[in-house]
Amino acid sequence: KQWYQRRVRVSKARELNRTKCMRTQLLSLEQLFEELRDQNEGRIDRSSEEWTKIKDLAHRFALMAGVDNYKSRQAVVTFHREGIIYCLLRNGPPDGNPPSNIVFFDILAETTFKLMDIDKKGPKGLLAFLEEQLMREGEIPEDEIEWGPLRTYKTALVGSMQEPYAYYAQPMKRKLV
Repeated sequence: KQWYQRRVRVSKARELNRTKCMRTQLLSLEQLFEELRDQNEGRIDRSSEEWTKIKDLAHRFALMAGVDNYKSRQAVVTFHREGIIYCLLRNGPPDGNPPSNIVFFDILAETTFKLMDIDKKGPKGLLAFLEEQLMREGEIPEDEIEWGPLRTYKTALVGSMQEPYAYYAQPMKRKLV
């Protein structure tokens, strides 16, 4: 019964303002992530049950965005943009090591299924936004395991399409009757 009441509250919040609702969900995930990291002295055990629960919660939050992706489009994009900024947040200038929140990209990757293709790979999509944010990091080593969550997230954004903009370059086919 308690779960049902919470779900009704989230549904009403989503109806009032989808973007604020998604921002609140992101903030909740960030807080859980930071609590887990603090409990483990600054490290995240990605095989732990607690980590799995946070990823599952992120997936459930994404499902709660609704079935109509057009209605929740802006809210989901905002969720990811602010999540990217959080993942790359630093206390000082880049020093060659990954940011302390880099593992949060695994949580964001759990929610990419709610993004529309144009929001992932379009000219002003999240992949372009991510690349723009990464320019501040300098050169990122491709083979270092610490940067793995970033590669996972990028792969989730690119998905099954071979070329990021190939879908939009195809002409529409019309049937002549």
